[in-house]
Amino acid sequence: MSDVLINTRGNVLEITLNRPDKGNALTPEMAQAITAALKSLSPETRVVLMNAKGGDFCTGRSAAMPAAGSRATALDLRTAISDPVLDFYEVLREIPVPFITAIRGRAAGVGCAIAALADVAVAAESATFQVPEMNHDIAPTLVLNALADRVSRATLARMVFTRDVIPATEAKMLGIVGITVADAGIDAEVGRVVGQLEKNSVPTVRGIKAFLSMSPETSFASRKELAALINCVATAEKFR
Repeated sequence: MSDVLINTRGNVLEITLNRPDKGNALTPEMAQAITAALKSLSPETRVVLMNAKGGDFCTGRSAAMPAAGSRATALDLRTAISDPVLDFYEVLREIPVPFITAIRGRAAGVGCAIAALADVAVAAESATFQVPEMNHDIAPTLVLNALADRVSRATLARMVFTRDVIPATEAKMLGIVGITVADAGIDAEVGRVVGQLEKNSVPTVRGIKAFLSMSPETSFASRKELAALINCVATAEKFR
């Protein structure tokens, strides 16, 4: 069976990480499959939902490092290790419709980044979040790049330097996730969020996502113009 399951259910693209015996650690092949699905998104899609099989959401990534003594250059390492993950984060960031995640168990490294990149991350109260790379003397700049505009500098520094395991309720206060619920209620809450978005039109969900993506990098005057243009375009579709 595939390590990542990708299904279309109505107007929802559902992506399920399916390596429960490995903590759903992300492989390059899984990232490639997810990227391909997102780059060929149906024009009718309203929501992308990512969840996972088993007890953990995603405990990091599985990637083969060059053997010691292989004399890999910095460029070799960038091509093999850094760029694929950074490109994957960019694809998640550029999803043109709302991106929802359902987080159970551990979300570490890549898993923590995916949670923070979601528009709405729904976490079970027992879920935990961590950036543990420095435990292995790895500089976690790839995760930092994903999180840099999601949480404060103080939170970033704390997560990276202390490697603290952060419980879901605290992760919500820090801005890593948007919603926490009792473990038994996570499916219902995810269903509520996704169900509401399914009822919206494509121009509305895409317009709001575009504004959320672009507005932080614009001036007040540009934001005002962007807000007017997106509102008018989305609304005009109702009169066609």
